[in-house]
Amino acid sequence: GDLEIPYTNMVTQEQLNQLHELIKPGPVLVLTHDNPDPDALSSGKGLAFLFREAWGISSRLVYSGLIARAENKAMLRLLTPEWEHIDGLEDYSQYSAIILIDTQPGAGNNRFPDDQPLSVVIDHHHPVRQGLDRVPFVDIRPEIGATVSIVFQYLEAMNLKPNSDLATAIFYGVRTDTRALSRDSSPADQYTYFKLLSRLDHNKLAQVEQAGLPREYFQAFSKGLLSTKVFEKVIVTYQGEMHRPDFSAEMADLLIRHEHMVAVLCMGYHERVLYLSMRTASDELDAGTIIQKLVSA
Repeated sequence: GDLEIPYTNMVTQEQLNQLHELIKPGPVLVLTHDNPDPDALSSGKGLAFLFREAWGISSRLVYSGLIARAENKAMLRLLTPEWEHIDGLEDYSQYSAIILIDTQPGAGNNRFPDDQPLSVVIDHHHPVRQGLDRVPFVDIRPEIGATVSIVFQYLEAMNLKPNSDLATAIFYGVRTDTRALSRDSSPADQYTYFKLLSRLDHNKLAQVEQAGLPREYFQAFSKGLLSTKVFEKVIVTYQGEMHRPDFSAEMADLLIRHEHMVAVLCMGYHERVLYLSMRTASDELDAGTIIQKLVSA
């Protein structure tokens, strides 16, 4: 039988009806943050599946920036190929609704213009931004570890079962954003993770998780490790020029596993932009809040 995990689906029929009214007749434009991660990629695919299967509404999924991490590139190719890369959309008028997923207006990590009307925002990031009162449908839950766990609640509320590609994408989105349920995971994330275990394409998941790495990756890692400094329980790494903008995040993911450390800050620049990534070892330290204080100091 199904695994029972104590958990309540917070999505109501009233919310579903409101969402349907806002987006019809389609097509819908779904946007996410720059350089999207597995949570963003799977969340958009999940929404497009919901709109198509529940209401016959088509979606266009568009991302900006780069998908450079080997695992994320493999995910895009094998599990979420619907996403299109466009760095600047000019015409928004052809869509019945515009949706931001896994980001918010004013978050600074997306290219959505402030003067364009938005219909829907679904996200899990803290803090909740200003200006959301102008958006008719907002579902932001910082207590949940992955945005795609929220999207999965919409699918469940409509009794929609994801196919194996979508199930694998959602599972991987939760897995990466919560570090396999070890970081910031809620009962909603745990429910999604275990509910989908029996529906995965394990072959594709293995191809994503074990994606091949280029020589530059190992060279960059070597350079980053050589520039690492330890200050009591904090690691700081300045990587200099990076071969891709998200490499500081990948370095931080590895270094936070250093025993006895409570925080890691990795920095490097790519095409004259400085990128900072922070990881913390405990839920008491919120990396997002700390890095905002650092940047504004």
